[in-house]
Amino acid sequence: MHTVKNVVGRLVEVRVASPLSLAEVGTFRQELQATIRKIRDRYVGAVDLRHADVFPVEVAEGLIALLSGTASLVERTGFLIGESAVFSLQIERIIRNSANPNRKAFRQPEQLKTFLGEVLTPAERFRLHGLLDEPAP
Repeated sequence: MHTVKNVVGRLVEVRVASPLSLAEVGTFRQELQATIRKIRDRYVGAVDLRHADVFPVEVAEGLIALLSGTASLVERTGFLIGESAVFSLQIERIIRNSANPNRKAFRQPEQLKTFLGEVLTPAERFRLHGLLDEPAP
């Protein structure tokens, strides 16, 4: 399961929950590209992965390709992950291989808010706080 939204400004909100199939990665790619095309500047991504778990290898590779394809359009992206050490390692590898050093993973919402908040407008920060404080669907 995944959702992609742009409610305010340059902030692109993504939620991903397990299971995520390779076919869904293709749909995710189309939705993300359509969303970021509507934003004039580079976008800022907030990715909530708290309800996701380790991805199959082909899904992880698909995510690397998806993120690499949008690398030049990213100002910053923060990934909020859960406590799983194995999943954390997988997400770190995906980020490392996605061709943009302005992407980082966090375990605490406050750290992600600080990282992204440095480049967000007040309205975008307000939305980010609401997004990370509300439970995932």
